[in-house]
Amino acid sequence: MAKWTALCLFLAMTPAFGQMKAQSPSGETEVRAALNNFLTAFDNLEWDKFRLAFVDDATVFYPRAMPDRADARAQFEAGFKKVFEQIRGDRTAAPYLHIEPKELQIKMLGNVAIITFHLDDRPGFLNRRTVVMTKTEAGWKIVHLHASEVATEMRR
Repeated sequence: MAKWTALCLFLAMTPAFGQMKAQSPSGETEVRAALNNFLTAFDNLEWDKFRLAFVDDATVFYPRAMPDRADARAQFEAGFKKVFEQIRGDRTAAPYLHIEPKELQIKMLGNVAIITFHLDDRPGFLNRRTVVMTKTEAGWKIVHLHASEVATEMRR
């Protein structure tokens, strides 16, 4: 009898759950929005929006010039401040970059999203990016960013 009651309760709740789920945005949609906000902040060198896309204990691997992993906010912010200065140069108006992810893939693993894409923004190189996000009370935040590049003549 208990099994029958549980099955009836489950079946009775299933349509309501399906409707509730359909009305709320999917995790992937939220992740795409968070990634877009991050990339727009980077394009425009909007420091506060950019830095707040990360959790405090995030880690970062930069593609060039900084060979060591940045651990936590103080280190990755110091690295990105240098990057922002180099990109901005003498210019005073945004956008400073035009980041266009190619071959974007998002793998959802519950409250974690693994995002990979390429950038075709440096002649002779393919820039690869992996962004790992986690869902926090404040929304989807970056816990790890890995940037690397490979010479295109090495690609098959």
